[in-house]
Amino acid sequence: MISQVPLVYIASNGHSGSTLLDLLLGAHPTVWTLEEAQNLPWELRNRRAPCGCGQPVEQDDFWQAVLDDIPLEIEGYHIGYFRNIAQVGKVLRWKILPDLFRNEISDEWRPAVQEYGTTNAQYFEAVRAEAEERTGTDIEWVVDNSKDPYRLFWLQHSGMFRTRAIHLVKDPRAFVYSMTKDDPADLTAVFRYTARWIIENAIIAAVVGKSIFDENVRRVTYDELAQHPKQTMQSIGDWLGLDYDPSRVDTFREYENHALSGNMMRWRESEEDIYYDESWRQHLPAPIARLIFLLASPFARDCGYPELHEANQ
Repeated sequence: MISQVPLVYIASNGHSGSTLLDLLLGAHPTVWTLEEAQNLPWELRNRRAPCGCGQPVEQDDFWQAVLDDIPLEIEGYHIGYFRNIAQVGKVLRWKILPDLFRNEISDEWRPAVQEYGTTNAQYFEAVRAEAEERTGTDIEWVVDNSKDPYRLFWLQHSGMFRTRAIHLVKDPRAFVYSMTKDDPADLTAVFRYTARWIIENAIIAAVVGKSIFDENVRRVTYDELAQHPKQTMQSIGDWLGLDYDPSRVDTFREYENHALSGNMMRWRESEEDIYYDESWRQHLPAPIARLIFLLASPFARDCGYPELHEANQ
């Protein structure tokens, strides 16, 4: 019987600063981050981008040391189940939603959830053991930045994990602009991505708002993370029971990083490592920003954006 894996799970929309949060968490010596952990089988098959150290995943010495101990089957409810071709990008997974909103696993899905939890626990334990051997430090938390709320729901209900969930939220206007930069006046795209912001965050809120988590949930906004990273990370560290030295924010690029997928900042350095991007204020047409404001503001207040004032357009 595998003991519960200590897991920090970042749930969010894409383009919301989750890679930055993942990197900052990994700056602590007893935390090991994997970025989008569920993407391992996909990255091995497609060789799309290097891992966080800059090496191809299949050639990296860290991954070479653990791959034989990780169940990489691509049939059944494997570690990349929610990242396979039939599932990727889906916001509404209708067959799972009834369980999610009831906060319980039905008899139909229970074997799948147990298989999924078991294979992922084996995966994380193999990674954790190798990380401890390489660093000579006990790893207190493994971080999964897969973002997908359905994955979080299944992992938590498998009973294999001791989970802390971080719900990371970005201003809906900033999110929609990040998804429509090529044509921010395209109303079809604006409506589609505004709806996506609302629905995805509503589903995440439904998962982490259940009593199964209690105090083990933290909501963080992109604005507070990017504008006040030291204070934010020290507060998150306290919540996780870590002594997080704020000075680690200044050197977060220096720790060993073998993260999968995610934003290219995980392996590509820049002159300004932590950059608060509010370019939407200059480039998103004011009528479009007001439309997003009107559509999203009621739910946005519940997600940590209580002051979506039109004066800020």
